[in-house]
Amino acid sequence: MRKNDTPSFISSPASGFQSKGRVLLLLAGLCWMSLGSVRAQGDFETEKQLYFFRLWGHLKYHHPASAMGLLNADSLFLHHLGKVDSAKNQRQANAVFRQLLKDVGVPASNKVEPQKDKPEGTFLLKNLDDGWRTKSKFLTSQNRKTLNQIFERRFTDEKHYYTYIRNNPFGGTMPHEPEYEVDPKENLPYPLRMLALAKFKAFVDYLYPYKHLMDENWDAVISQYIPQFAQCATRPEYERLLLSVNAHLDDTQAYSFFRQLHHREQLFKNRFYPPFDYQLVEKKMVVTALIDEALCKRSNIRRGDMIEALDSVTVGEWVGALNALLSVSNENGLWSRVGEWGDNLLFRSEDGGMRVQLTRGKEQLTTTLRLMDPTQAAKAKLIDAYFKKKLAVPARKNKGLEYAAKGIVHFKVDDTFRMIKDQSSEEDYRLMDSLFNRATKARGIIFDMRGEPDHSDFVFHYVYKKFGKQNHYFARYFQLNPYQVGSYRLLTQPEVYFPTEFTPDGASYPGKVVILVNGKTQTIGEWHTMSLQHLFPGSMTLGEQTAGADGDVKRIVLPGKYVVALSGNGIYYPNNAVTQRLGVRLDQEVHPTLKGILSKRDELLDKALELIGVEEEKVEPKKVVPKKKVTKKAQAKR
Repeated sequence: MRKNDTPSFISSPASGFQSKGRVLLLLAGLCWMSLGSVRAQGDFETEKQLYFFRLWGHLKYHHPASAMGLLNADSLFLHHLGKVDSAKNQRQANAVFRQLLKDVGVPASNKVEPQKDKPEGTFLLKNLDDGWRTKSKFLTSQNRKTLNQIFERRFTDEKHYYTYIRNNPFGGTMPHEPEYEVDPKENLPYPLRMLALAKFKAFVDYLYPYKHLMDENWDAVISQYIPQFAQCATRPEYERLLLSVNAHLDDTQAYSFFRQLHHREQLFKNRFYPPFDYQLVEKKMVVTALIDEALCKRSNIRRGDMIEALDSVTVGEWVGALNALLSVSNENGLWSRVGEWGDNLLFRSEDGGMRVQLTRGKEQLTTTLRLMDPTQAAKAKLIDAYFKKKLAVPARKNKGLEYAAKGIVHFKVDDTFRMIKDQSSEEDYRLMDSLFNRATKARGIIFDMRGEPDHSDFVFHYVYKKFGKQNHYFARYFQLNPYQVGSYRLLTQPEVYFPTEFTPDGASYPGKVVILVNGKTQTIGEWHTMSLQHLFPGSMTLGEQTAGADGDVKRIVLPGKYVVALSGNGIYYPNNAVTQRLGVRLDQEVHPTLKGILSKRDELLDKALELIGVEEEKVEPKKVVPKKKVTKKAQAKR
């Protein structure tokens, strides 16, 4: 789903987005990026800042002095920002850039050899675009030459000061990025706001393997926000801007950014919460349980009601509007998350009331919904009681197999840790081998990947050891290439894809295997799903589009102590099919329905059972035991 498919009230008018009148009026509070309060900034002012950002990012990630920690990249930016601001024309801007490059200097090291993509496909190069420094008409030939000389003598070692994370080469929080923490009531000063945007830009330019999959050109996005960051007047406005830039990543790994905002309640106007629990399905909101029964009765809300619109705006329009504020890889990823009750993203009200259009059976109703104030002790008690019951951990299950139906084993990815003792790997392997031996006698196996894995070894070690074969290369994993930061190299080490400390049993399974996925299948869940698809080539993967956010998470801290996260490595199928944004390969789409939700049926699981074939249990007729005749002698004894 593209950002420019959403209403213009949540984007800059300069972007040309189309407006939806009703939504514009009702959600005007989300008009965060309107330039009405931002003085127009000339093209030159924006362009010189964009080139300053580009040049600074180039030095931060390529210059050996920066990469070895000898040159503080932040200080370099802050020292020259005022000089860039003072440049009145292109010539003066280039003079500032020339002095900056002179201060840093061309590295004394030898030129590095050009990187060769042999065999073809060894490197992921789709993000690379050096035209800004090799062909730009904005930069002088001397500045272009100096930038190229730095690139030719760039840092190529693994232990980069700004990218190397000890003991975790795959992901984590980027080192040496100061928090610049400021009291939440105070706005960040202009230099730190510009530094934040420059860091954000460079982080994506050099450390985001999927930049080329973003809906909008990243330089165009940054250009749009340069004048707004420059003229940002308040802390809530700064948070709004960060939130909107983050949404342009189009990566579900970045979805939760909004949860760290200090002024989240003010920005989303979501102080009041619904007095009921709900679920989004078929672009509608279904009331699944009542939290405050008295308030629901007063609001004429019942379990099973299908809410079509809030304040005359359809649920679909509300969710679509949020796409410009929340980063997701695909539309299903948004719908799978935006209905979280605790996030409360769909109920915007400043007075605790909303007009609601709903369907109850065949009846169409309009009612005034009274929302809850969770800061009130009585309401907080109701909320706490409801979610304690809803989220209560069931009594500990035994360590045996779970069956979805007779002869059909059901492995839930978020409920596998209970199967082991977690005392010694040898004992755990024996336990799992015993369970798999029993599972192979079943008519079908369901691997339910709808959730967060509670034990990453389940698929990677145990399932592979039993059913795997050697050379289990089920994916192509691209990691940041230190030889040229911004590109990614294919990892061919077997331990990335499968354990190497043992030889797999290679057991065959004659039954049917079904893999269940949905929008909550994300990152490691998607990775394990790809492995299962390779382990069981005849399996059927069914359900909904997954999160489309594969690859270990990388994070960077921006001024104000805001953390941006994104998918930090490239994951592809062996045939080079991309998983980012699209999700894992699906053989059959199955979606929950309103009817299924109301009847509390798991329709994806039902479909899996149908595909495997549920064996009807035979009910033996009861034998009729003839009554014994009671003799006169027996009757006399009574």
